[in-house]
Amino acid sequence: MLIAKQKRKENIAEYILYLYQVEDLIRAFRLDMNLIEKQLVKSYRADENTSKEITDWYSNLVIMMDKEGIREHGHLQFLVNLIDDVNQVHLKLMETGVDSIYVTTFQSVAGLITELKQKNKEAQNDVDLSITAIYGFLLLKMQKKAISDETSDAIKRISQWLGLLSKMYKKYEEGDLEW
Repeated sequence: MLIAKQKRKENIAEYILYLYQVEDLIRAFRLDMNLIEKQLVKSYRADENTSKEITDWYSNLVIMMDKEGIREHGHLQFLVNLIDDVNQVHLKLMETGVDSIYVTTFQSVAGLITELKQKNKEAQNDVDLSITAIYGFLLLKMQKKAISDETSDAIKRISQWLGLLSKMYKKYEEGDLEW
């Protein structure tokens, strides 16, 4: 919860990736709040009030995951909506061209994204596709699986684009982006 709050303020892509990880962590605990409290919340070593806040946060996520039917796989609806919002900002940036560096940066990864679309037909949009690719890459790294230099380079480039998009999204949210 504490990390999520910070990431939400600073970098929307990192926030989404972090919550994907939290969803998987909750699944690893089989959506069992007793296990989450004993093994996860206690590891924060927070004061009583903060621990209660953290427990409530995880509990709310567990309830949402259960109600939304994503116990095994899938993502919370608010994350799906957020990804769509970020993609709408991306599309508006491309349409208006208000930031030439942004347009150039996206154009430099557009070919990679087209390749990814061939591999992931379920992705809803460019942002969804890119975040899913980065998350898959991170999972492979955690599993210590072999990753080609070509894949690492592609993910690095896509991450740079998403980093710039996150900055633009923050400006948009703060009302500092004029179309």
